[in-house]
Amino acid sequence: MRIAGTRFGSIEVDEERAMTFPRGLIGFPDKRRYVLLEPRGNSRVAWLQSLEMPALAFPVLDGTGFGDEYPQPRAKELAKTAGLGMTEVAVLVVVAVASESKGLLANMLAPLVVDLETRTGAQVVLDHHRFSAATPLGV
Repeated sequence: MRIAGTRFGSIEVDEERAMTFPRGLIGFPDKRRYVLLEPRGNSRVAWLQSLEMPALAFPVLDGTGFGDEYPQPRAKELAKTAGLGMTEVAVLVVVAVASESKGLLANMLAPLVVDLETRTGAQVVLDHHRFSAATPLGV
């Protein structure tokens, strides 16, 4: 499948790698199909590219890089609560550039949990007393 996005130009993506978020993502409930564009070179940042809206792509980091205490509850429990399978689960964290400091901010409050077997995911909201939607990263 070829998509003509605004960030990456015209790219070919394998539809078998598509992920479905049945409830969409926060702010985009009707955009449900995405593909993960893997990082290149030394970058840790991947892109979650919408297949339905080429201008929509979220920079994401692998949630396992945030240590043993993230996420809480654990990824498999979050997947179970979201109605996903629990065999092989990935956690993605959306990041953004902080305009004033030029550093990265991570949305630790609402990670994306994906069942890698079925390629189905959900955005879950964690405890707002413990996690923030704008956590500064030392990058």
